[in-house]
Amino acid sequence: MIHLYAAPTTNGIRVKVTLDECDLDYELHKVDMKSGEHKSPEFFALNPMGMTPVIVDENQPEGQKVTIAQSIGIMFYLAEKIDKFIPKNIVDSGVFWDRMMNAATDIGPTYGAISFIGRASHPHKRTRDGFVGRLKENYRVWDQWLASQTFCAGEDITICDFALFGVYARTLVLLPETVHGLPNLKRWYNLMNLRPGVRKGQIF
Repeated sequence: MIHLYAAPTTNGIRVKVTLDECDLDYELHKVDMKSGEHKSPEFFALNPMGMTPVIVDENQPEGQKVTIAQSIGIMFYLAEKIDKFIPKNIVDSGVFWDRMMNAATDIGPTYGAISFIGRASHPHKRTRDGFVGRLKENYRVWDQWLASQTFCAGEDITICDFALFGVYARTLVLLPETVHGLPNLKRWYNLMNLRPGVRKGQIF
């Protein structure tokens, strides 16, 4: 059994969507971050960083377990487990890695910084506006990429789509102005939401 410890954050959504798209059996353990469950001794034993999500895969030989606490690491682990959602062709792989790293190291952290600033007792407007502008620019480029392809890395769906989806879904709720007027991203998002695994992955 795979155990998923998560909340409906950008990272939690992308991992849960991946699990459901991989059609793997798992048990969801909801983490109440507002009450500080992710900072409890029990959770620190799973992830000393005190952050969600975390998976514990008990399906290992000789009773061993695998614990992974980075969302992108979890996604690669799950995709490799079922040998799906990662390109094998070297050309496709190059595009995949380029797009995947943007979703993981640009889009995700930029959205996260905006959220972090917004939770401050005295948010610094100039800093927030700078990150909002950066997020808008990233999404603008993504809209250009998606003008000529169906999914994030080409014509086949990959975990890059799941990685971007987790952030984009939350962006639509909290920062809709950053994706206004981007029709190709909207088309991609609507297409993703037609997939049963993606729909199920958003339910916590």
